Amino acid sequence: MVIDASGVRFVDPFGLTLLGASFQELSDWGQRVIVCGLSSDVGGYLQRMDLFTGVELRDCAPVRTRRHNRQDALVELTCIVDKNAASDAAGRLTSALIGAVPGIDRNEAPDLMTGRTQADRLGMPIQYVLSELLENALSHARRAGRQGARVWVAGQYYPASDLVRLAVTDNGCGFLATLKSHPNLRNQTHRDAILTAIQPRVSCNRDVGLRADTENEGVGLTMVVRIARSAGGKALIVSGDAYHDPAAAGGLLRGGAFWQGVTIALELRRDRLGSIRIAELLPTLEGMARVPLRFE
Repeated sequence: MVIDASGVRFVDPFGLTLLGASFQELSDWGQRVIVCGLSSDVGGYLQRMDLFTGVELRDCAPVRTRRHNRQDALVELTCIVDKNAASDAAGRLTSALIGAVPGIDRNEAPDLMTGRTQADRLGMPIQYVLSELLENALSHARRAGRQGARVWVAGQYYPASDLVRLAVTDNGCGFLATLKSHPNLRNQTHRDAILTAIQPRVSCNRDVGLRADTENEGVGLTMVVRIARSAGGKALIVSGDAYHDPAAAGGLLRGGAFWQGVTIALELRRDRLGSIRIAELLPTLEGMARVPLRFE
């Protein structure tokens, strides 16, 4: 497969994960992938973000720059194959998300009573939510005959707009196959499956049979959407032939497009993260108290 990339000017984490997953799947099928015509600047950035593993570059010479530690601003394209990798990726995404949040001193001495800093108090609940999201993505993707499914993540902070963009993409069975027997699924469509998946605790509902293979609370997807909106951002969720923007609307992908799996794109304002109270965003169950999670 030869890809003419001469018109490419910008790729965000959402595009990175989709490209990375697609390139890997083509490679698994024994296909040779050639990318040609990239500008040196864009090619250099994509190379810095580890997109070109197993990909042949032609007619482009990416700018090679010294790789500095930028864990407070980006997460290179990362493929997740197990829970340990998911936990590590959640920590790296949290570091990129928090970065240099106004009012957060990364060099602050830990509190003598708790041994934690303000950055810890902000980061721990966010890392918990992201870890749950990634672990659920990995386990749910590997249903319905897709045992070899993987998850890709990437993240980037854009100082000019003070926005952080994160993306999580899998090449698994998709929401519809995962939730086809769920009582909350009204219609057997990818669109309805997305709407069902964002409901609190659907991922660990006993009727779906997911309780046995997860120890978390099933609030990962619900919470990242709420965190994004509370941080002045937005979310986009795609599965099969459908997409959904929880803050606006959704529908079918144009041109008959179809994604085999699930992909989630998040955008947040970094300066709003410090004011978020994670505990207040946790969903409740009807007639039950909030989940007793504490991060203090």
